[in-house]
Amino acid sequence: MCKRYPISNRYVFAKVMQDNPDLCQEMIEQILDMKVGRIKTIEVESESTSIIHRGVRFDVFLQGDEAAFEVEMQTYEQEDLPRRMRFYRSQLDRRMLGKGEAFGGLKPVYVIFICLHDYFEHGLPVYTFESTCQEDPTVAFENGVHDIVLCADGDLSRASADVAALLEYVSTNRAGSEDSLTGRLAQAVEDAYRDEEWVSSMSRLDWDLEDARRYAAAQGREEGREEGREEGREEGRAEGREEGRAEGRAEGIASERDREAALMEAMLKSGMDASEVIAALRDGDRDALYKEYSIE
Repeated sequence: MCKRYPISNRYVFAKVMQDNPDLCQEMIEQILDMKVGRIKTIEVESESTSIIHRGVRFDVFLQGDEAAFEVEMQTYEQEDLPRRMRFYRSQLDRRMLGKGEAFGGLKPVYVIFICLHDYFEHGLPVYTFESTCQEDPTVAFENGVHDIVLCADGDLSRASADVAALLEYVSTNRAGSEDSLTGRLAQAVEDAYRDEEWVSSMSRLDWDLEDARRYAAAQGREEGREEGREEGREEGRAEGREEGRAEGRAEGIASERDREAALMEAMLKSGMDASEVIAALRDGDRDALYKEYSIE
């Protein structure tokens, strides 16, 4: 039986956007408060890969007559969100401009990250970033770049009613009326779980991730025991040994599970599939992986 995930799960989000391009376009228009024109293509979980350089897997990528849009669902806190967005945007530019084409052919691009947590910690529900001249903000620098970060734990009273409702739904899974965008998104999630082939693929992902979590928990327990024994030896007392072991186990398990979950999500986000993630966790250098994916 497949666990039922909400729309904040990146795979559910991608499935709903792929099956309902009209809802996807409406969601983007509400976020940007503008009409986006005709959408020509929509891709989900599409990859930009390189033999030598790091690739990326986009949650939802749309190309329209007038602009391109990339939407990501971010459910865990990022240590490097601005640079991650920069990297995603660079991959989009490469995809949109063919060899020999003039730079004027680059359409405006909107990179939208929907986050559960406020990376910037200023309490805003929406942060919009565009290039400006620091010496004179009135000087135009029209490079077509727009980075938008939505934060579900920001002050939703400072957002438009539509955006506030969307972020409330992402955060709590509570939708509005049936004819609202969130109500129709909720219905689309229900419809997704009627797709037996997709549900089967989600079930396999559940099993793979559960295997990875069990492995991570075992590693955390062993590291916690060792930390506890070392602390106990240093104190040289029976009570210290027992407390050290208990604290070491608890802290080791909890911290390692949190780091492991963030690492698995980042690895899946980078384009690896579940089997590759498990193999990397089992056989790879854990510290090197944490460093590579900027997991503290």
